[in-house]
Amino acid sequence: MSPPASSSALFLLVADREPREFLVNFLESHNYTPQIVGHPGEILQTLKGQERATVFVDCQTVSSYGPGLYAKIKVACPRCRVVLLCHKNHLEHRDLVKEAMELGIYACLLAPLAEWEILAVVRRSRAPKPSGRRPRSREKS
Repeated sequence: MSPPASSSALFLLVADREPREFLVNFLESHNYTPQIVGHPGEILQTLKGQERATVFVDCQTVSSYGPGLYAKIKVACPRCRVVLLCHKNHLEHRDLVKEAMELGIYACLLAPLAEWEILAVVRRSRAPKPSGRRPRSREKS
């Protein structure tokens, strides 16, 4: 099964090697090709040329660079969706998750990552967006 054609790019800004490798292998097995980026400056520069994108970011990256990273990503690519990856057992990350959700990120996935959740986020982010306006229908009497 091939992914739908879309202009939406897929990026991984994930410092933790284990979930990053899992995501790469899993997404590639479903014919998605994520681009791994090493630091926020690289993702921000890359996003400037994107119409839409999905960026997976882990709590380790947010802890290092701060929650302002979400706003910088949205400025670089307003239609970008940010997905935060955290682990359930890291109680200190609860505040990061709460703050991220308050700042309007698209989703937060908790490890161990469920394959269906990853696919749901990626497929949803690559689906064509509705125009937001419905055509008016006039009924004649």
